[in-house]
Amino acid sequence: MLRPLFLTRASIGLAATAVEGAVALPGRAAGAAAALPGLPVKLAGSVLQAYLHAGQTLTELAVRGDAVLGAVFPARSDQPEWATFDEDLDTHDSGPGGESAGGPDVPTGRVTPRDS
Repeated sequence: MLRPLFLTRASIGLAATAVEGAVALPGRAAGAAAALPGLPVKLAGSVLQAYLHAGQTLTELAVRGDAVLGAVFPARSDQPEWATFDEDLDTHDSGPGGESAGGPDVPTGRVTPRDS
């Protein structure tokens, strides 16, 4: 599946969050009236929190957008014919004596002392 742009996924996640917030709004209206005296402190804290967590929130919205898109367009599980991965290739053949198939001059990643 071709992934849409990051901002598109974030916008879809924001729309899903807005719908959930609108559904919960009537129950929150009564609680908001009781919290009116502490509003300035809460507002300042909310602004600071929004500033510090803007990147995290945007990423969470993109993940939520991915979930919505994944539900609408399920991912394909088959591997494309043109794709090749290192695990598919058998390049780790060992020759006699544990040396690689390329011979003794091929680097193996081991450090051995030189004979002086």
